[in-house]
Amino acid sequence: MSKSNRGRNLKDERKNGARGTCPITGKTGVKLVYEHEIDGKKVMISKTAKATLENQKRSEAKKQAQKDQKKEDTKEEAAPAAAE
Repeated sequence: MSKSNRGRNLKDERKNGARGTCPITGKTGVKLVYEHEIDGKKVMISKTAKATLENQKRSEAKKQAQKDQKKEDTKEEAAPAAAE
């Protein structure tokens, strides 16, 4: 079945003047829809760039959680050894 509303919300955001080069991905001719702050400047980024940034943030949070878990595990292992 076809999807009649695909991209409708992006079309409503800005008309025709929203195309250009994405500062994050470097792709040309893409819709620049989302506003994002980079080095104190607000720039318009594409949909894929927004997803890329969110995925990077999620990945960094996951790595940090794993590091924290390893620290807790090593503390728990060291505590019983010191009690003996």
